[in-house]
Amino acid sequence: MTEPVRLSPCGDMGGAAAEQLVIEGLRRWLDGYRTGSIDCWERAWNLYACTLGVERARATMTGLSCYARALNAWTKGGVHTLPYDCPRRCPQECLAVALVAASQAGDQMAAGELADELVLAPGLPAALETAAGFADALRGAKLFLPRRDALPCLWAGLAGACGPSATRH
Repeated sequence: MTEPVRLSPCGDMGGAAAEQLVIEGLRRWLDGYRTGSIDCWERAWNLYACTLGVERARATMTGLSCYARALNAWTKGGVHTLPYDCPRRCPQECLAVALVAASQAGDQMAAGELADELVLAPGLPAALETAAGFADALRGAKLFLPRRDALPCLWAGLAGACGPSATRH
C-alpha cells in the first residue's frame, strides 16, 4: 500500500508533495478506466483520504474524477501513465499536472496552451473546465501546486513519447 504523503503541521501541502498527490490520483483514476475495475478508484480514494482526511478528500476527489474523465475521453493518442508510485513522470502526466497548476495560478493563456498540447480540439472546453474545477478543489483543500515553470517534470522538456512501451520499466 502507498505511504501517505506527509502534510506540514499547518495542514497546507504544496510543491512536490501536492504534485505527487495529483499525479498518483490521476494514475489510479485513469487506470480504473483502462481496467474497468473499481479497485483502482478505491485506491485513489484511499490515498486521498489517508493523506488529507475524509473531509478534505471529498471535494478533491470530485475534481479529480471529473478531470480524469475529460482526459480519458480527449487525450491525444489515448492516455498513458507510468505505474503507481513511480518517481518518474511521462510527458502526458507532466502536461496534465501543469494544466492544473496553470489553472490554479490563474494563468489562462498557459492553461490553454497546455490543454491544446494534451487534448484533441473538441475536448478543449472540457479539459479546461475540469482542470479549473480540480484546481479550485485543491486550493479549497489547501493543496498548492508549484508554478508551471517550477514543476520538476517540465524542466527536462517533453521530448519523447509516452506510449505503451514507455509506461513500464
